[in-house]
Amino acid sequence: MVPGSGDVQSRRPYPFYGPFTSLQNRGNSWYDSLQVKLQKNLSHGLYFLSSFTYAKALNDFPTVDDGLSVDDSYHLNLYKQPANFFRPLSSVTSFDYLLPFGQGTSLLNHSKALDLIVGGWHMTGILSLNHGGVFTPTMSYDSSNTGTLGQTLPNRLSNGALSGSQRSLYQWFNLNAFVDDPTYSFGNSGYGVLYGPGLINLDFGLRKIFNITERQKLQLRMEAFNAVNHPNFANPDGGIDDGPGSAAAITATQGSNRVVQAGLKYSF
Repeated sequence: MVPGSGDVQSRRPYPFYGPFTSLQNRGNSWYDSLQVKLQKNLSHGLYFLSSFTYAKALNDFPTVDDGLSVDDSYHLNLYKQPANFFRPLSSVTSFDYLLPFGQGTSLLNHSKALDLIVGGWHMTGILSLNHGGVFTPTMSYDSSNTGTLGQTLPNRLSNGALSGSQRSLYQWFNLNAFVDDPTYSFGNSGYGVLYGPGLINLDFGLRKIFNITERQKLQLRMEAFNAVNHPNFANPDGGIDDGPGSAAAITATQGSNRVVQAGLKYSF
């Protein structure tokens, strides 16, 4: 038990009640970005759309959806922080390409039999590249001795981010950069001060339409989500007191492993 913790109840704003959470619809947010779009209209069987965003998103209020709440609710102006959805860099490219085989194309365009087998196939995909999201190192006890229900912040001695060659799944950030605050005060670290792993994902598909009659068509689709089965890791454990094997370690993934599906659609 932290010394003096027995005095918490008498120092609560409403000393005749225990701890409770009060939520308000309030706060400010800021968003600035540079957005670039490159688009190729359909020609020669190819269409693609690529977008790139370089952004900064901040807010000064806790984000309820990810369980984050501040420990000092009387000074919310101090918590101007990166938003939980914030990604400094993101890129998305989608494409559709008609393979150049069969009737109306440059290759194998004189055989109806070959056209039935290899003609009319479309290759489609969506490639997503995202910078890692923010996360918050925390400590396990209420150093402020206020009975806070929020996430308790440690003291931050240095930046805490490790270079790419130093990071691993077992230690994503420098634990030595954060220490428990031993005084009756709030820790000086902030919310969303470090970045987790990024995301690389390719969804890929093939489709072909068979013209049975003028009005009857059969579409065959084959799709693979996370087609290359790339592992995308979640944020590390931010609890600096969680011990070896847990603190600063990554133990989960974001997104799913490769999923493959096929489908037939008959139109008439």
